[in-house]
Amino acid sequence: MDKVTQAQEWERYAAMDLDSAEYLLHMIPVPIEIICYHCRQSAEKYLKGYLVLCGNL
Repeated sequence: MDKVTQAQEWERYAAMDLDSAEYLLHMIPVPIEIICYHCRQSAEKYLKGYLVLCGNL
């Protein structure tokens, strides 16, 4: 698998985490801890995709 494909895969995973966080915003009561977890996971996956693309991982 080439770097671009790997980076796109990480981006897809990151987007799923972000979508999950956005979905959870509509729950009552709002599960802040879980939303924060998904946001952090999304940021980490976007960063990992960037590092893969740059060849640093």
